[in-house]
Amino acid sequence: MQEEPGGREEAAQVEDLEQLVPVGGVYHISALQLPPQAQDVGDWTMVELLDVGLEVFPYSPGQAEDGTQEAVQITLELPDNVIYFKVPVVARWDPAGQWWRTDGISKITYEAEEKSITFNMGDFHTVALLQDAHLNLPYQAWELHPTGVDEGLFTVTAVFATIQIQIKAALAEVKAYEQMALLAAAFAHSKWNGEAGPEQVVFKVSEHLTAGSAKGNHCYLLMFNGEKVQQLQLTETREAFSEKLEDESEFHSTLYHMLKDSASNKAMDKVERAGFLSLLLCISSSLLPES
Repeated sequence: MQEEPGGREEAAQVEDLEQLVPVGGVYHISALQLPPQAQDVGDWTMVELLDVGLEVFPYSPGQAEDGTQEAVQITLELPDNVIYFKVPVVARWDPAGQWWRTDGISKITYEAEEKSITFNMGDFHTVALLQDAHLNLPYQAWELHPTGVDEGLFTVTAVFATIQIQIKAALAEVKAYEQMALLAAAFAHSKWNGEAGPEQVVFKVSEHLTAGSAKGNHCYLLMFNGEKVQQLQLTETREAFSEKLEDESEFHSTLYHMLKDSASNKAMDKVERAGFLSLLLCISSSLLPES
């Protein structure tokens, strides 16, 4: 039993996340206080500056004429890249119990064509839209057939939908390998490569002019998407991934032209004099970035 605002108790309707899963993200719904407004005083315009930013408005639900608790009506516009095959279950987060609950939510109206959902709550909460995790199971059929060299179309027919997945060779990765082989320089895998997404490659680069290991050399990070390459401010020791570029960094269409602007003359001379055998060895090196 959970005590609700107003003193009454009702059973907590807790949702099982093995059966239902959040689809479309989490919505943080709050009432915020208006910040101090500007005031004209003579020839001056004055406004109070707050260090705390926007503050939550202390909302207290009232009582309706029939004695029940008044509700807050919420309408959410749903993202275009999310499909709900049935009316989603609206659940609110209970920070005390650390679970999703459906009690306290009523009058749910789902507009599939308008991609919106409206519902009532007794207060402002963090909410999510849940859908049956096994809605499309069991799969009815699947098919895999080639559409070209190193390409194919994987089709899965489920209960409510037919899903098609186009399988290709990674264009950014292939181009990165080719250009790294052309330079035959010291490249190494970056831990941020997995955070950059499937369309981009992130790797470390440094000048390596002498024999032996390149460990300890000054390294910086490049991000390449098959069409352009840019230098990131990011380092391997940062706590979070960021695509913020190095100050005054210009993008180039190839790795060769990117490094030509930043590498020493001695390094570029070594590249120009590299034989075809070293280029072949570089493309098979274990230092190439992981996809």
